[in-house]
Amino acid sequence: MEKYLADPVILELLGSAGVILLMVGVAAALGFRIAARLDEDEIKRLANAEGAWVQDFVIAPNKRRALAKLTDGKLMVVRVMGLDTSIRIVAPGAVRLHLRPGKLDLTFADIGYPPLHMRLNDQPAWLAELASGGN
Repeated sequence: MEKYLADPVILELLGSAGVILLMVGVAAALGFRIAARLDEDEIKRLANAEGAWVQDFVIAPNKRRALAKLTDGKLMVVRVMGLDTSIRIVAPGAVRLHLRPGKLDLTFADIGYPPLHMRLNDQPAWLAELASGGN
């Protein structure tokens, strides 16, 4: 054992492992796992901030993604990004929506914006209508 502890490479590895554990501990103490969560009020607040009103919406079970149909027919995609949220409002014709049991996939015509993949507890009728091409 003493032979290994005298090796400078082993000591350096042990020191690095100790520093990594210290950094993980500090991050945990500071709340690195805290994240925003979506609910009906937050979806409506985000839409209203953009001058829009929510007609229907669906939120993923983990409350980190949502899709809302606005009263003007547009769609609002909401994603939680740490403590903040990102929204994108698009016309239904600018997305391709694919619905499977318990899963929603939405791809944007703008390939620079990442697709939305979310699990669903239920599939409201308005989602099936959007997926079939109806508005």
